[in-house]
Amino acid sequence: MDKTNRYYEATALLPPFTNALRTVPARIAEKACEIRLRTGRPVIVETPDERHICRDTLASPDELRACIKYFCDYSLYSAEREIADGRITLKGGHRAGFTGTAVIKGSEVTAIKDISSINLRIAAEHKGIAEKLMSLTVFERDMKGLLLLGAPMSAKTTMLRDYARLLSAFAKTSVIDENGEIAAVYKGVPQNDIGLNCDVLDMFTKTEGILRAIRLLSPEYIVCDEVGAEYKTLADCAGKGVKLILSVHCGNMEEAAENRAVCALIDAGAVNYCALLGSGAEIGKVKGLWRVNRSEDIGGCGSGSDMYGCRSRVLVGA
Repeated sequence: MDKTNRYYEATALLPPFTNALRTVPARIAEKACEIRLRTGRPVIVETPDERHICRDTLASPDELRACIKYFCDYSLYSAEREIADGRITLKGGHRAGFTGTAVIKGSEVTAIKDISSINLRIAAEHKGIAEKLMSLTVFERDMKGLLLLGAPMSAKTTMLRDYARLLSAFAKTSVIDENGEIAAVYKGVPQNDIGLNCDVLDMFTKTEGILRAIRLLSPEYIVCDEVGAEYKTLADCAGKGVKLILSVHCGNMEEAAENRAVCALIDAGAVNYCALLGSGAEIGKVKGLWRVNRSEDIGGCGSGSDMYGCRSRVLVGA
């Protein structure tokens, strides 16, 4: 399905606004990546380089509540956990995130009431986007694992998804899909193509998912998105016959050098390749690829501009 059709599919998930959203200019529909709803304000459609305001719309609290009910097939109880987490995966792989007033019991958010904002992220698959990156990493005999680094909206998840799809053509792959964005499982069925030999641990925490995958599924590769505090569990995979393909939020290599998860994973020997993705006009582009043996070498990698296109690898600390 092309991006324009995915946009129109996504608009059907927002019944109060469907008609207005289908009148946006064709260039917006073709590139749309998010639909933003905020109470008392117009609906906005975001593209990587443009923002379209639907000026004849004004989202009301009742309309946002109607959208949430539609997301849940009018059974809020069945989606209790997703509502508390503020995110839900929808048919077609689209992803809704929402905010409002937190209901707190003890130290945990148990629900969200008075929804005031919805961000519908439009699903997008770009098959083949990871082919070059995979050819320069996974087939290297010395590769232990790969870190995809990039700012928000740099296509890290899109790249990770395609990498997993390509991997699973020849290796047992486990995807720990805590946020439901890689495979986008809807009622037990992945909405995105993740290949034939790929197991998905949907909505498991990364720590629990990693332990279950190793114990039950004997994966050759483990794929995780947006690694944070669970980096210690991932670092423990070093030397256990499992290779890691991970993404971490870092806007540049200087930020990576200060990121605790990045440094710990490299120093533990759990990963030794880093790829930096561009954003904005360079979204989805690999700006640099390095083999890094020690975390103190990351800061010397530079910006990565044109390195990926000119050379297969820049070796740092080798």
